[in-house]
Amino acid sequence: MHDTLPKISVIIPIYQHWELTQILFDALARQTLSRSDWECFIVDNGSDFVPAADTLPDFVSLLKCPQPGSYAARNRALKEAAGELLVFTDADCRPDSQWLEIIWNAYQSHRHPTLIAGGVNVRRFDGQKPNSIESYDMAMGLPQERYTRHGYAVTANLSIPKVVFDRVGTFDDQRFSGGDAEFCQRAGKAGIPLAYLPEATVDHPARNSWDELTTKLKRVKGGQVRSGPIKRRIKFIIKTFIPPVWAYWFVINSNKINRSQKATSLLIQTRLWLTEMTTTIRLLANGKMERR
Repeated sequence: MHDTLPKISVIIPIYQHWELTQILFDALARQTLSRSDWECFIVDNGSDFVPAADTLPDFVSLLKCPQPGSYAARNRALKEAAGELLVFTDADCRPDSQWLEIIWNAYQSHRHPTLIAGGVNVRRFDGQKPNSIESYDMAMGLPQERYTRHGYAVTANLSIPKVVFDRVGTFDDQRFSGGDAEFCQRAGKAGIPLAYLPEATVDHPARNSWDELTTKLKRVKGGQVRSGPIKRRIKFIIKTFIPPVWAYWFVINSNKINRSQKATSLLIQTRLWLTEMTTTIRLLANGKMERR
């Protein structure tokens, strides 16, 4: 419990994979920012198994959100958060020990409310040689710096002053994907800038199977094809059927994988493009979005 209001509220949605949280909790326990300066909410979004609240670390408050979708879960925590800065990450991430301290210092340095996007490193946590899928995901996954140049960031590492929600509203809770980008762009239109802070890092585990890659692809395509303004949807539909030259170029120029891994990653990207087209056709036919 806090005797005074915390400076930061950390908000983390979770669905099903509670076994992943030990790495997250260990990383939060090592934060250099004083424990009295932050609180943490983890919001279960309808998991089959939810641990008892008294089995969680003492710095974690457990909330539940029956409405499906991680953005609905994040909105649920907004109702409880007392911090003036809301810091978002994912249940499978591992923040650096200085993560919150660096973010707080950067937040204080801004004269006006600013969204802060931290760095996201996609990697294999155990240090072993990555398989072909992991190599692809390390090369392509979550390029936060590139995202911020286009005016948005992912909630794997995104900090938002509480006053920004008062000004532009909460996340779009009807989305299963893309709600972070939509929120950042809405804030940008309201004159609220987005800053990139690479030294405030979290590690994100590389996806290690074809099923994990396609699960993400289907969720993302659902958000692109079935959510948002019609012009935006049409743009993403057309883009789907254009060869992903930019992705091939991104793989070729990646400094995160070697030449052999690049060749394999190009093949994986081609296979994903074919899956993306079939997924888009299915979404146009029946409109059912993936939640996972």
